[in-house]
Amino acid sequence: MSPTPVATSAPGKVFFAGGYLVLDRAHTALVFGLNARIHVHVAEWKEAEWKEASAESTIPILVQSPQFRDAKWLYNISRSGPSSKTVTASQVQDQNVYTKSANKFVETALLYVLTYLSYTSRHIDTAAKVTILADDDYYSQSSSSPADQSCNGSQRFTDFGVKLIDAHKTGLGSSAALTTALTASLVAFYSKLPDADRLPLKTIHNLAQAAHCAAQGKVGSGFDVATAVYGSCLYRRFTPAVLERVGESRSEGFGQRLRLCIEDLDPDQRWDAEVAGQAVQVPDSLLLVMCDVDCGSETPGMVRNLLKWRKENAEDASFLWTALQQGTDDLCAELSKLSKTEGIVKDDFGQLSHIIQTNRSLVREMSAKSKVPVEPQVMTELLDYCTSLPGVIGGVCPGAGGYDAAALLVRNDTATVEQLAAALDGWKSQGGRADAIGKVRLLGVKQDQTGVKKEEASVYEGWC
Repeated sequence: MSPTPVATSAPGKVFFAGGYLVLDRAHTALVFGLNARIHVHVAEWKEAEWKEASAESTIPILVQSPQFRDAKWLYNISRSGPSSKTVTASQVQDQNVYTKSANKFVETALLYVLTYLSYTSRHIDTAAKVTILADDDYYSQSSSSPADQSCNGSQRFTDFGVKLIDAHKTGLGSSAALTTALTASLVAFYSKLPDADRLPLKTIHNLAQAAHCAAQGKVGSGFDVATAVYGSCLYRRFTPAVLERVGESRSEGFGQRLRLCIEDLDPDQRWDAEVAGQAVQVPDSLLLVMCDVDCGSETPGMVRNLLKWRKENAEDASFLWTALQQGTDDLCAELSKLSKTEGIVKDDFGQLSHIIQTNRSLVREMSAKSKVPVEPQVMTELLDYCTSLPGVIGGVCPGAGGYDAAALLVRNDTATVEQLAAALDGWKSQGGRADAIGKVRLLGVKQDQTGVKKEEASVYEGWC
């Protein structure tokens, strides 16, 4: 019996507190999931459509991103022998039909998921067509982009009208959301999970973490994948050795080591990530919004430079790390308190605003001492301006900081959001600095608790 079409989606994220601290297992980070999602639809690819394109004794998988030009990748999936469980994924580089450039996150996710399924007795014997779609807020749309046009007349997704390489990301965590949704859809499709079955979140989390880190070429903290799987959370990273023990995908015994890792069967190195979804509660009277910032300055190597400063200035760094961790704890506690008392006592966001301002002052101190622009002066100017507006409780430079985004907590009412958007329209930084902000755009994205989930496959008709 052929697998039925499957669709899943995974959220983006905003790293609101605990940037840099999350790299150390002694600390936690507050990460909000967002309602901007990456969607992945997987269906059987009929033989008549692929017979001439694919080599014999291989299973073809077509991956397409129809919102972009020249975004169609073909992979031939094969085993090294009739009884072998070792899987290889080879990209077909026919530039006249298929995209020639590599798609590292897609290719790595395919290899890791199919290798794992092969080692768990799932039969990878069905050619598949994979369609990837992104909600609008993942990309900044230029005035020349054919926004709100779709190939089936639906307004659900936008045809961005450019090549993927030319699209400007807004920094919402597209690679983690993509890896997670692709992993979930492939697992559900090839495992032939009934529609009513819940997604195996632990398997998806571990697989997506392994694939995402391999695609990046390093073992990161994993906060973005954890949020894509489980939604908003207070996160403590896993010990890096969990994934380091898996080794290179081409090395002997990779598949068996991957299975032990994904199923948490390695007695010497168990998964120890902590994902506390219930620790993050945002009252209905508050709304998290994001600003996309167009700024002419980039600072490469921020994480590397800051960690170098921390190593060389252990005493100063230890004081700041301890204070910032307390700030994260205070922030979560205050949000939880406000959620529990909502509707019982009058809203009072004064303490929440104070906590955010205190955390920002610590981040600025860290910026000054390390000479790493976690909250650059130009972003201080923007955040101070926003915080002075009615209904804006506070804001931060999310994640590792820098120049490309601002995250704000505001009162959840239409007037506040409309006034904020109007105030930001045309706002420019003062002083004519080299890092002056050119434009600030309020994104339509909002905080959302939900992680990866199944979607109704018929929603994507006309795109697949």
